[in-house]
Amino acid sequence: MAAVFKFSELFLGKDTEATRSEVKRLILTGYLAAICIVVAVMYTVFDLVSNVYYALPTYGVLFLMAVLSLLLLRSKKYKAAKISLIVSINLLVFWSALIDPLETGVFLFFIPVGISSFAILDFDDNKTGLILVLFSSALFVIAYYSDIKIIEVTPLTQSYIRITFAVNYFIALAISVLAIYFQMNLNKQSEDELIQKENLASQKNAELQKVNEALDRFVYSVSHDLRSPLSSILGLINLANLTKDPGELNQIIKMIQGRVLAQDNFIREIIDYSRNARTETVCEPIALKKLVEEVIENLKFDGLADKIEFKKEIADEFILTSDKIRLTVILSNLIGNAIKYHDLNKENPFILVGFDSEQNSLFVEDNGSGVMPQHQQKIFNMFYRGSDRVTGSGLGLFITKEAVSKLGGTIALTSVYGEGSTFVVKFPKETTANNTRSSAHSVVANQV
Repeated sequence: MAAVFKFSELFLGKDTEATRSEVKRLILTGYLAAICIVVAVMYTVFDLVSNVYYALPTYGVLFLMAVLSLLLLRSKKYKAAKISLIVSINLLVFWSALIDPLETGVFLFFIPVGISSFAILDFDDNKTGLILVLFSSALFVIAYYSDIKIIEVTPLTQSYIRITFAVNYFIALAISVLAIYFQMNLNKQSEDELIQKENLASQKNAELQKVNEALDRFVYSVSHDLRSPLSSILGLINLANLTKDPGELNQIIKMIQGRVLAQDNFIREIIDYSRNARTETVCEPIALKKLVEEVIENLKFDGLADKIEFKKEIADEFILTSDKIRLTVILSNLIGNAIKYHDLNKENPFILVGFDSEQNSLFVEDNGSGVMPQHQQKIFNMFYRGSDRVTGSGLGLFITKEAVSKLGGTIALTSVYGEGSTFVVKFPKETTANNTRSSAHSVVANQV
């Protein structure tokens, strides 16, 4: 491809506005013009050495017409360059066929010129190509079957005729192969582009089908999860209207409050899901430890959170360059999940948040209830609930995985049921660190 672009600049200049296929046809035109120049110079030298002078003007005209074609290419007069080159070659071959002996094989050039007429023209110009082919054929018939004698030619030696025939054969063959090769190359590119588009279309169709299936599940689950708390609230309101016991009424109000909070949390998760799917990734320097502290503070409204020890293995000045909105969602879901599935029966319940600079990964570890092996491969699925212990939408970890994916990273779970869990979010870029757990240096985890 580099060679093609070099010849493109040589023949066409740097400001070519043609399509890629047209550029290749123009380059082929340039090749043919260059071949004509080389042939003209080569035959001039050969004839001078052989003391043959009658064809020298023909070579001079061939040289000048080839140069004119190249100048027209540089001037962006592409069609004029193509037609003038083919017409001039046809006329010069016709002239040579009239004055040269038949044994020199000059008639052979009508074949590659006819092939080139179609090769250098666009399909929309097929009528022009057909006219040029008919023009070549007409000149061949006239030259071959007529007895027109333009000039008297000095008899040529047998060695000169044999050498000329061989050279003419190989030049005609080279031009024919070059023209056909360019056509095959164009066809190959078109086939590759078509295959690529078909593969892309198949991939898009598969993705669309996957999205439609996910959308169906999403709509069904959302409608169910939105209605369920409302139905519970209506039932509790009916109970409140029937009771006259203040204690029972207070308990009902707390239950209604719990349903409203669950509904609010579910709506927030839907908003997070929509925002992650539609918002562009915007990276900025983030003080990771400060962000973790903010997330923990926001999650402490849960009365059970104050019974858990929160540990942070992140240096105060540690900087992570990432998307703050998505990183906040990731931390909120992972830490919130650890709070939900805590185990207060253990002597020291804790949640540890840290950054492993050697692995360029963020981790959230707890000694909670852990995840059963049969659930570990499914907990990142949409609306999947791996436990009946805590009611929820089943969206949290799915949204977390989607957010991590948007950042170009991966998320993995390591868990032993009854002992605890560790979620590891690995970012795509390498980091600089002083130790394996955290670092005072900056770390970059940009989207790839």
